[in-house]
Amino acid sequence: MRPSPSPTARGSCEPTSHPLRSKGVTEQLVGLSITALDAPFGAEVRGVRWDEPSPEVVATLTRWLRSKLLLVLRGQPSPTRDQLDGFFANFGRLMSQTYDGAFHYGTFNDDTKEFVQRRDNTNYVTNVDGGAIELPWHNDQSHRPQLKVLSVLEALDVEADATPTQFRDMYVASETLPLELRAPLTHKQGVFFNPRQPPPSEQPRLADAMHPVFTPHPHSGRTALYVNGYTQRIVGFDLDESDRLLARLAEHAEIDAPTYTHVWRNGDLVMWDNVGLQHRRPHVVPDERRTLRQYEGVAE
Repeated sequence: MRPSPSPTARGSCEPTSHPLRSKGVTEQLVGLSITALDAPFGAEVRGVRWDEPSPEVVATLTRWLRSKLLLVLRGQPSPTRDQLDGFFANFGRLMSQTYDGAFHYGTFNDDTKEFVQRRDNTNYVTNVDGGAIELPWHNDQSHRPQLKVLSVLEALDVEADATPTQFRDMYVASETLPLELRAPLTHKQGVFFNPRQPPPSEQPRLADAMHPVFTPHPHSGRTALYVNGYTQRIVGFDLDESDRLLARLAEHAEIDAPTYTHVWRNGDLVMWDNVGLQHRRPHVVPDERRTLRQYEGVAE
């Protein structure tokens, strides 16, 4: 039996009546069919081809990504590594071609005991003998100095009831934050630590990365509440006050951040705004068939 989504992972704050934000709206343009999901955010895209996309295709996908934050690509063949690079290079600097990205992905290997394994210049998120641990709400690579603005996962081999991935909208969490909580946090920064390294209690250090509590998307300028399960403290407060503030922010996000649970199908390729959306994954039980390919994505 698969673990159920967290009872606190629920949708709220219905989208406004923007033409791209209405549930069920379908756009047919430049060979693509795009339909808004019946969820607070997200859209399904069909008709993507992995050859060089036209400027019109890139503009259309970017427009929907800005509005819906997450796109589920379906019906396309699984791309090669070169095809992924050629396609996503149209959306910004490839993370793998930056100093920070090359360093980060160079820390993974093909150890079959790890649930993230790197083989043939590609990362695979897979199950292991004892199952895979629960992942808390997080933004990919928040423990690194450089922002990843676009994340990508592709389902290569998943069983019908495979553990889902949950997403939540931290733009709305930022925009609905009460003024009395927002004011003391303006211009403050969060401290993040690499979850794959010993904690600071075992390996003393001040930070592995720092990001503004209110982080603007480098391309759109929209501001997200950038505090997640790997935020250790907020600079400028003593530890007790920092813990209190982080607890209040977490409670606010649980209540006010709209959520979407993605149930994986083989062939799904999900791309999402990694500044504005956080994601989590429940514990994966042993013997569950669940292998995803993680493309490095796009950097700021």
